Amino acid sequence: MSRFSCLFRLLTAASLLLATAPSLQAWSANGHMVIAAAAWRELSPAVQRHVSEILKAHPDYRDWQRDFARDSQGLDLALYLVLRASAWPDEIRRQGGAYDHPRWHYINHPLRAPRFRRESASPGGDDILTGIAESEKALTDRRTAPAARAAALAWLIHLTGDLHQPLHCASLFSPEFPAGDEGGNRFWIKPADRAIPLHSFWDGLLGTRHDPRAAVNEAIRISSEHPRRSLAELKRETTPGQWSVAGRALALDEAYRHSKLKPGTTPENARPLLPDYPAKAKIVAERQAALAGHRLADELAHCLK
Repeated sequence: MSRFSCLFRLLTAASLLLATAPSLQAWSANGHMVIAAAAWRELSPAVQRHVSEILKAHPDYRDWQRDFARDSQGLDLALYLVLRASAWPDEIRRQGGAYDHPRWHYINHPLRAPRFRRESASPGGDDILTGIAESEKALTDRRTAPAARAAALAWLIHLTGDLHQPLHCASLFSPEFPAGDEGGNRFWIKPADRAIPLHSFWDGLLGTRHDPRAAVNEAIRISSEHPRRSLAELKRETTPGQWSVAGRALALDEAYRHSKLKPGTTPENARPLLPDYPAKAKIVAERQAALAGHRLADELAHCLK
């Protein structure tokens, strides 16, 4: 069996898992853990200790500490806390808690068919760029209450990952979606036997299981395949706003394929993927994860220096 065939079968199996799971809103928990682990490996011991101390004040710290014994798979507590923190904003989403910010997870740069001219996202939005800025502000202010500072750290880890999922950076406007497809959440595809939103397909490209040890192993592999010196974007795009614009371009080029990927507007009329789509999307997702890991390490080192 060819490498492409193996990859396609793995991705279609993952798609079936996604089809039976609740609707996902970001990289899967495993995807966020991969990015967090990649960043953690780049931090100095001093910054690692600082991160760990801050997270001990997190509202869910006792739950994470309790879970550590049965879920850590040989990881140390400090790394395990970062992995759990990376997925926490999705776990609390739309539960009405004090730290929940549902609109922080994305920014909708418009993609208007058929010409896709560059447009700015709506100004002043309560979006992912707002979330990153607010998280940085709370994290760097030593006067922030310890629990709020720990929550801000978790949000910064999470949102840096979200910003590198291309469909968190764009919304397609077309005859099928005159009001926008909400980052692929209304764009139905059928990669296997069941229909899923395009957004969910991309969310699952870094893995769909909650497996901290596997996430760390993936982080090591992805980081080694995409070292800093191989990623020119790290010097070319240096702000979250620039990262979001680059994500918009990837959404147009790789997720929507300039309208070559045909949508379904309901699960019943979902369309199959192009034959080369799963393998190419996987390559894009892993490269984006590597970028996110490097950038998150830089963000944490800067905020906690």
